[in-house]
Amino acid sequence: MTRGQPDAQALALIESVGRRAFAYAWQMLHNHEDALDAVQAAMVAVWRSRRRLNPERDVRAWFFCVLRNRCIDQLRTRRARGPGAAAVEPAADAADDPAQRATRSEDQARLRLELECLPEQMREIILLRDYHDLSYAEIARVLEIPSGTVMSRLHRARATLRERMLADG
Repeated sequence: MTRGQPDAQALALIESVGRRAFAYAWQMLHNHEDALDAVQAAMVAVWRSRRRLNPERDVRAWFFCVLRNRCIDQLRTRRARGPGAAAVEPAADAADDPAQRATRSEDQARLRLELECLPEQMREIILLRDYHDLSYAEIARVLEIPSGTVMSRLHRARATLRERMLADG
């Protein structure tokens, strides 16, 4: 590796996952500040490890694994402190039609509620695949499980979510 290449690779990774990283952390933590803290801690870890980045490895999956661990740390800290603050919703896009925004907001709120009612293992796999577009192989690396297990858990999680949504109308 040439001098400066690890820095460039680390910066490219951080730039490419920035928004998705925050969205994932917020979906895991439901708190704006905690999500920012988790993302920042994960990005600092990436930067500190930049000399060891291997361009042959899937660094995006590795980053999400680091971020997941930071989120789990935040959840443990929160549980130790007791009940946390209410979640802060991201701002709505002002260019949307108000009626469409209201309908979409209701649907999203219902979906969020149903996702929250799923066991953590099911919720997390849906978030990684359907919200953050990680491949089965990337999810397998993040969760440290075989790809076949990813597929079966994802299928079961989606079926459970579908049943819950249909049961509520």
